[in-house]
Amino acid sequence: MNWKVYISGFAVSTIFGLSFLFTKNSIEHINVYTFLAFRFGVATSVMLLLWLFGIVKLKKKPFWKLWKVALFQPIAYFVFETNGLRFTTSSEAGMLIALIPIVITILSPALLKERIRWYQMLFAFLSFFGVFLIVKGGGLEQGALLGKLLVLGAVFSAAFYNIFSRKLSSEFTPVEITFFMMLTGFVFFFFLSIVTGNFTIAFHPAVVVGALYLGILSSTVAFFLVNFMLSKVSPTVSSLFSNLTTVISVIAGSFIRHERIAAVQVFGMILILVSLILNSYLKSKEVEQSR
Repeated sequence: MNWKVYISGFAVSTIFGLSFLFTKNSIEHINVYTFLAFRFGVATSVMLLLWLFGIVKLKKKPFWKLWKVALFQPIAYFVFETNGLRFTTSSEAGMLIALIPIVITILSPALLKERIRWYQMLFAFLSFFGVFLIVKGGGLEQGALLGKLLVLGAVFSAAFYNIFSRKLSSEFTPVEITFFMMLTGFVFFFFLSIVTGNFTIAFHPAVVVGALYLGILSSTVAFFLVNFMLSKVSPTVSSLFSNLTTVISVIAGSFIRHERIAAVQVFGMILILVSLILNSYLKSKEVEQSR
């Protein structure tokens, strides 16, 4: 891999790793759904500007077919994740989100008719044991447990999104899928915040910075960097950088927000990360042997 891939991988991991921190800081000063409307409003505006200047291309297609994708991401995912962050720490959320690739592995045989290997089941079990340690280490009080369950809801939403997006990838480009997701997220959360009577215009620094960071960097810049990486290396290799996201989110939560992290939670996170790395390694070896 050349240095541009390394820089892109580190940048993506950092952007996504800090996203939990910015979300947590923002929703302390504004309603959850209003903030999501701001975030996706910024993201949609950026995508429209890129389209107007010809940087991204959008063709006339039956975008209604993407309703399943939009239902799980951004709607369900961000309802679960953002509400979950109200009751749990950004560090714990980052640990649990690392479970997404494992859940995709488990769901793929049923939804994509893909064969699951013995080692994938083994690492799935180890990962879920890691989740148990993270949940137990953070406390099982009603509020704390609810927060973790909501984040796990986000994990499964992201897994379903990945699977349905993969099914439609032959018909729609990544740019088209992303644009539809951003626009759907803005419309849904804007009307939801109005219907619930929570829509307000807020200029608190944490809200403004959070909306700009998440709308521009997380939803646009990181997306283009991921596509650059995928054009240079295999998905298996690029996915290893995503493991760094969890580490960065934990470090940021601990040092910036001074969140307490129990030793058993760190062990649980290590179990999940090791499972992901070994699963990717064995899968890549299997692909090489089949050639």
